[in-house]
Amino acid sequence: MTAPAAWTGPDDRLLMDVFMSQYRLPAVAAADRLGVFAALAAAPSDPAGLAASRGWDRAGTSVLLEHLAALGHLAVHGGRYHPTEETRVFLLPDADDYWGPMLALGWDERCAAVRDLVATGVPQGYRGRGIWETHERSPRHGERFARAMHAHSTAPAAALAERLDLTDCATLLEPGGGVGTFAMALARRHPRLRATVLDLPVVAREADRLLARAGLAGRVRLRPGDMFAEPWPEDQDRVLFADVLGDWDDARCRVLLERARAALSADGRLLVHQVLPDDAARRSPAVTGYSLALAVMTGGRLRTFAELAALLGAAGFTDCSVTPGYGHYALLTARPA
Repeated sequence: MTAPAAWTGPDDRLLMDVFMSQYRLPAVAAADRLGVFAALAAAPSDPAGLAASRGWDRAGTSVLLEHLAALGHLAVHGGRYHPTEETRVFLLPDADDYWGPMLALGWDERCAAVRDLVATGVPQGYRGRGIWETHERSPRHGERFARAMHAHSTAPAAALAERLDLTDCATLLEPGGGVGTFAMALARRHPRLRATVLDLPVVAREADRLLARAGLAGRVRLRPGDMFAEPWPEDQDRVLFADVLGDWDDARCRVLLERARAALSADGRLLVHQVLPDDAARRSPAVTGYSLALAVMTGGRLRTFAELAALLGAAGFTDCSVTPGYGHYALLTARPA
């Protein structure tokens, strides 16, 4: 096994832009069909007010409005969303240049999924079937998803390993770590580190293949099982959530964070590596599209630093801090209170 080279490559923001562009048409088409633009033209509103007035799901409404604002179809003033000039010209049904019939030509399953998320709050997963349950029932779907997440995570994991000092760390636990992409990158960088990855059994074959190829099978171990139900190893120096908390609602995140708190040693640290929709990221179609994609597929969403810090505080953590990292990502750290 050779030592890793320093991360000198480009970040993946261009690819994130490309991949998350798949939600641009669905967001606009679903908003048009739901009457979002007409409702906001009549009475600008915040997401909670709009959802209440229309009987929609508050969280689904919020992620949709955030994405529409990042795309330039809505503007935000004083917390309330307003149609932009282009929206008033092209996206109001009584406008002479209304684009609604054109949008209808592009209507597909993803458009319907966004509409249904806003209307009902129910994530669509795979055509209405839960994503995690589908992975457990169908190894083909689960292994394809595991390979996709590995491809998505290799560069961010390598960049994190370059920047994160774990010289005083002997044990690391990564719940929801898939095939162990982040654990492998960190173990390569820190030879004394031993890591345990918790994820569903369906990822085991791909994880075993990658660990063997990397020569890390002795130091990174996959522990198959349901991270919400199976016991976690205790007395860990670090617990890492990498692109995990965005997959779940607040209640399930609280469960995971409380389990992390119990698994850490008294002087251990929690690490949360993910995209944070703060500051300029709020205006990024890729970031807001990512949040919408999470909501549609899993029922989760991206959270701001303030929202995550509140969840961490409620779960028994303190001293939360955040460091900008690779691409759109950031690293949040905290310690047990």
